[in-house]
Parts: sequence; C-alpha cells; structure tokens
Amino acid sequence: ENYDGGDVVLPKEGRVIRLADFPHLAGLKGRTLITADGSTLLGADDKAGVCAIVSACEYLLAHPEIKHGKILLAFTPDEEIGRGTEHFPLTDFSADFAYTVDGGAVGELNYETFNACNATVTFYGVSVHPGSAKNKMRNAVTMAAKWQMLLPAGERPEYTELYEGFYHSLRINGGTDKVELEMILRDHDRKKLEDRKKLLLHMVDCLNAEYGAGSVVCKMEDVYCNMKEYIMPVYEIIERAENAMRAAGIEPHLVPVRGGTDGARLSEMGLPCPNIFTGGHNFHGRFEYLPVPSLLKCVEVLVKLVQK
Repeated sequence: ENYDGGDVVLPKEGRVIRLADFPHLAGLKGRTLITADGSTLLGADDKAGVCAIVSACEYLLAHPEIKHGKILLAFTPDEEIGRGTEHFPLTDFSADFAYTVDGGAVGELNYETFNACNATVTFYGVSVHPGSAKNKMRNAVTMAAKWQMLLPAGERPEYTELYEGFYHSLRINGGTDKVELEMILRDHDRKKLEDRKKLLLHMVDCLNAEYGAGSVVCKMEDVYCNMKEYIMPVYEIIERAENAMRAAGIEPHLVPVRGGTDGARLSEMGLPCPNIFTGGHNFHGRFEYLPVPSLLKCVEVLVKLVQK
C-alpha cells in the first residue's frame, strides 16, 4: 500500500522487482500493488480477469437502476495451453459477440493476435560407446544443436516486438540416441506463418540429407489464428469497448497481442471476441505485479460496456 516509487522487495528468496528493470513502476507511486511473495508467480493472468468480471457483476446486482441487456458469463480453463475453448458450449452461449478480460496494461484493447503453430521436432541418433564411436555414432544432441543454429537468429522472441513473428524453441529433452524439441511458431500474417512452416520442413530435408533419411521428423499443428479477420466485419464491437473506456476516463490503446487468447479461437468458432485489459504487468514470472487502481478501472470499463 502507498507504494514509494522505488524497488519492491519481495519477502521470499531475496527477490526484488527493480525499478531499473521495470521503469513503468515509477508512474505508480502512491498506489497499492499486488505481488507474489517471490517464490512463485502471482497468477494475475488471469485471476485478475476473473476478479474484474465478478466484481462488475457484483456492482450491477447492487445497482439495479443501471439498465443493461442480457449478460452471459463464461470462465474457461486451460487457456495457457491453448485448450481453453476445446469444449466451449457455443450453442448454449447465445451471444452475438463477447469480450475476454485477460491481461494487458490499462487502456489496452486487443483484436489482433498471432497465427499460431506448435511443432515437435524429433532427432533420431545412434548411440555407441564413445570409445568406439568413430564412423558409427550419430549424436541426436548434435543434430538438435545444429537445428537451433539454422533458425534465423534475429527471429526469436527476445529480438522481436509488435508485428514481428518468431521461432521459439520452448523445451528440449533427450540424449545421444533421441532428442525431442518442442517449438512454437508465431506470426500475425498468415502467409508469413506458412513460410515459417516451410522453412522448418526445408531444414528437415537438409538435416536428413546430412545424417540419413528419417533422422529428423517434424510434426506441426495449427493452434489458433489471428482473430482480426473475424472482428473487422463487426468492428462496432471495438468501438463499443473504446467508448466504454473513454466513459471511464481512459484513452484506449489498440495493441496487437503477442500471444494467445481464448478470444482468437472463439472468434474463429463464430463468436467475435476482442480482449480488454486487466492492468497487470510482467505476467508469467516472479516479478509480476498488479496495481489495484488499474484493476478497479477494468471493473469500471466492464460496467460502462454493458450499459444501454
């Protein structure tokens, strides 16, 4: 409470949210911040969204004089692994459009997401005792290392922003005889994503030419698409959200999502669904924090959004 504008010392494991690393903190002096204790992430993505939605409902129930139409609510699980809408009861959720409330700084409004593809690359080696391995061993670890070096160096998450897509080697496991690499490919432009997939298949061919047929296998699966193409025909739902933000004293900022949201899949399924901020920062890590006034502004925007 009453944040002093400096570093935020978390109570466990000597963790510190440093102003030098996160300069946005400087503008939050005097506010109340919610953090984790330093041993884990806060989980505001998306506990904050749940809190804002329920709080907005609580306010509307307490103020029956506020006129609004029919409001439908849904809370989806497993959004972080891209399966939050797998069993969504769209026929029962009879809405013309919807909004997810999921992350982002105050004023952020999102109707563009990545097109997303997940890839699993498996490298098959031949394990032989290293003392007698000459001309016999085929090291899957070496193949995986070469694969990583073949990827475009500047097109990784740590070097990209805004509308720039990327290749991300997410997780790796294995040894000399077999290595499995999990990757994600992302791009706002659908054609560019297809080009990224083609590059991976070309890399498979190159490594198989070097190490032998079947040494490298790549399986790819599309996960979600850019919801922009489904929202543009009903752009008035964006304007409705912008007007709600302005009514709450906030200037909206249209920002492309560099990640996923259940709204992307819902839009593709036939329910146009842009996303509204919750006000948090540094999601998915120990240095995550949520200014309480930002969350309250989210609640206010939701109340304004549903009013007639």
